[in-house]
Amino acid sequence: MKKKLLFIALFGLINGFVYGQSLSKFSVKYMVSYDADKQLYTAWVVPDYETPNYHNADTEEKGATAQFTLKVPKGFVVSQIHDIRGTWEKAPIKLGTEEVFRKEGINAEYYVIGKAPSETNYGVFQKGEPVALFSFKGNVLNSAEVKAIESNDPFIRVADRVMALNVGSSFYSRSGQKPLLTAQPLEQFASPVNLTSVLADLAKKVGNQAENMNSEGDLNFQVLAYPNPAADLLTLKYFLDRDDLLTQVALVDVSGEVRHNLDWKTKRGINTLSMSVSKMKSGSYVLRLSNQHEIVTKKVSILK
Repeated sequence: MKKKLLFIALFGLINGFVYGQSLSKFSVKYMVSYDADKQLYTAWVVPDYETPNYHNADTEEKGATAQFTLKVPKGFVVSQIHDIRGTWEKAPIKLGTEEVFRKEGINAEYYVIGKAPSETNYGVFQKGEPVALFSFKGNVLNSAEVKAIESNDPFIRVADRVMALNVGSSFYSRSGQKPLLTAQPLEQFASPVNLTSVLADLAKKVGNQAENMNSEGDLNFQVLAYPNPAADLLTLKYFLDRDDLLTQVALVDVSGEVRHNLDWKTKRGINTLSMSVSKMKSGSYVLRLSNQHEIVTKKVSILK
């Protein structure tokens, strides 16, 4: 049996676990984001499905086993791992510096971070919407090279062949497995993804084009507003990669007067809010979202 570098026991539905060789139809991607103000990285799972579903009748997703392998540039040091959902290893060992990997032409370094085997409630899953797992610090700020490992990374093959180590990312949950006593667990981790792609996919999902997104530099405060123009309801999808904040939402007309405002308790991840604009006049407005972190604006139209 392959050795594990982490303190998790792989998840079996009822009996013991058998390592899944096939990918579940309910797959997930892993993502890493960076908050420049806090100099903090966050690791996320991005599901390609929703709860409930025909494998899992619960509105929330639960799972016992997961492993998040980070690929980092040489010299990068992970520290201060903080749990968000699940209990994650706090002092993972850096791999890739060993001679066996250098001989194979592997130039990056890796951290294999495992989750404890107790069942974790990940909350409601919405297709394409990130769910935070844990945060961490690093000695390199805002490095685009800090990412989840690809499934075909040669590091995985070499670690398996030479050291008998299972170092790839993995995710197992109720939705990923058939609800049968005889079913063997299926791997759900499919690939890494970046925040730009996640937000672009969400824009397409709600019928917006990429130009309806803010610039790439505003990723920590990404907001989508639809339909645009709106008649009765204006829906916002707003991404945050930090803890709960109170966000003020305002619609400002061309004269600069606030015509509609409300307070919105926002959280880490994708926030969704529908606001009534049925009593507002047709015209062009600026949607302004503000809190202690930053201010974001977007042009919207109301058309009766």
